[in-house]
Amino acid sequence: MSAAECGRPPHIPDETLCIAHRGYRACFPENTLLAFAQSLGRSHMIELDVRLSRDGEVIVFHDELLCRTTNARLCASEWGLSSLQVIDWSLTELQRLDAGAWFLEADPFSSLGSKLVRAEDILVHLPQKIPTLDEVLCWSRKHAMRLNIELKDLAKVELNRLLVEAVIAALQRQQVEHLVLLSSFNHRLLPYCRGLAPDIACAALQEKTHPPELVAYLRDLQVCAYHPENALTDQALIALLWSAGIAVNVFTVNDHLRMKELAGFGVSGIITDYPHLSTCGQA
Repeated sequence: MSAAECGRPPHIPDETLCIAHRGYRACFPENTLLAFAQSLGRSHMIELDVRLSRDGEVIVFHDELLCRTTNARLCASEWGLSSLQVIDWSLTELQRLDAGAWFLEADPFSSLGSKLVRAEDILVHLPQKIPTLDEVLCWSRKHAMRLNIELKDLAKVELNRLLVEAVIAALQRQQVEHLVLLSSFNHRLLPYCRGLAPDIACAALQEKTHPPELVAYLRDLQVCAYHPENALTDQALIALLWSAGIAVNVFTVNDHLRMKELAGFGVSGIITDYPHLSTCGQA
């Protein structure tokens, strides 16, 4: 993906990118192929998260622990496993889990209760497994869907480096570098990505407060985009970064009026759990 494709290009077009957060997460189980498929026609790009399994395979999963979005607690006791950390499970074990049924019970966005989605529209697709990055990249290439891949911080330098190396190897293997933007809250990973694959676009995720001397900081990281949280984002920030040629994709925006405001400010992209609400979506 070129720098221009990380968000809106330097000569700002009319359209703001709609980026589906972990897929169509408000209505379908996050970070599953079902949630990604339901994003088609509603978004221009999908944001997803990657981690490593115990045996070094890259999987698409957000949390450090498995218990919120899978049946791992039940399976762990049956299989004699004591840990619920993703990194302590092999790929084979992870892919035996159901990563979809939890959504029906938790209804995390009250989408079932409000009838935004029907239970039967999810039930028919169960079980959903935790996908590998390779599976998602293959799907992405088939549908020409751009991906924002967030590299989770695995808290150990050697694991983080293994994750970066494995992700880049997968992108090159699947020949989808042009479709992908890599991002992370751990900014030390971004120059490492660029060193291994200079043609792959990168973005810095940020919450709570901006780094000092922001433009110089981002240039030192060699990123083409900045992903600030919604509360950090205003018109002045967007104008500053556009003047420096840096795209701005804001997370996580679920209010329709705020989406319209940000689009009016010229934001590059909006990361949302509700792509159907976005004024920039394709539907």
